[in-house]
Amino acid sequence: MTDYEIFSDGACDLPLDQVEKLGAHTIPFYVSLNQKDYHKELVDLSSEAFYEDLVEKNGFPKTSLPSVQDYIDAFKPVLEAGKNLICLTITHTLSGSIQSAANAAMILSEQFPHAKIYAMDSFHATGSQQLMLLEALRMKQAGKTFDQVVKYLEQAKNDGRIFFMIQSLTHLQKGGRIGKLASLSTSILKIKPLIALSGGEISVAGIAHTRKGGIKKLAEITADHFQKTKENPQDYRFLIGTTNTWDEVPVLEEAICNAVPDIQEISSFQIGATIASHTGPGTLGVCCMKRFEAYE
Repeated sequence: MTDYEIFSDGACDLPLDQVEKLGAHTIPFYVSLNQKDYHKELVDLSSEAFYEDLVEKNGFPKTSLPSVQDYIDAFKPVLEAGKNLICLTITHTLSGSIQSAANAAMILSEQFPHAKIYAMDSFHATGSQQLMLLEALRMKQAGKTFDQVVKYLEQAKNDGRIFFMIQSLTHLQKGGRIGKLASLSTSILKIKPLIALSGGEISVAGIAHTRKGGIKKLAEITADHFQKTKENPQDYRFLIGTTNTWDEVPVLEEAICNAVPDIQEISSFQIGATIASHTGPGTLGVCCMKRFEAYE
């Protein structure tokens, strides 16, 4: 029986109209444009207002994770209706959102001892987290059980990938999220860093000196991944994400489809405030996640 609901924190970057249409639930992050007042992303702060500050005003927005109470408020109505729930969060290496979700689950498990409440670290963010959510929702629609969805998510989180290019390291440095990218010297900030997210960890995937060169390398990195892993691209769903470089999306799509000709489905989306606040404008990348049928 599909007696469960599926949640994600707002880092999945699924548009609100799609959230409602697909029957999902999202718990938004908070964003501040003035370092003081925080507003719920997409609820109190539109994408247009966020990107006006980030791009046109050259701002440095700050983000804050959903609170334990935010998760309790979102989860409780579902539990009161007698349903179980699954919740995905952004990777722990980028946010403590999983701790808020897990603490909320622990508190609510005392009030609803017979309910299944599964809060999991997705190991992902933005597009790849979105694809995990979409696959989980597709499984629910297909009549898959709670346990089948959980099993899929635990497998898929290790196989999904993100490869992306950022315009510079400036926003990552400002936000204190430079981490393992510190090996890219501050003396070469004019390069276009290429970054990979896998297994919850961000790593340097390469560098480019131009946007055109970066797009070419993103396609090469994607193709190289499938060659090394021997995975079948037809088993995966793909998304191209951008902050504000929409003109580059079809260029990257063409490059990736040429490099990985077995891709069956690829679409695009706008990266949300949670990630864009730290990567800055000019972020462009490809996300992939394995379809649930590939594990059956």
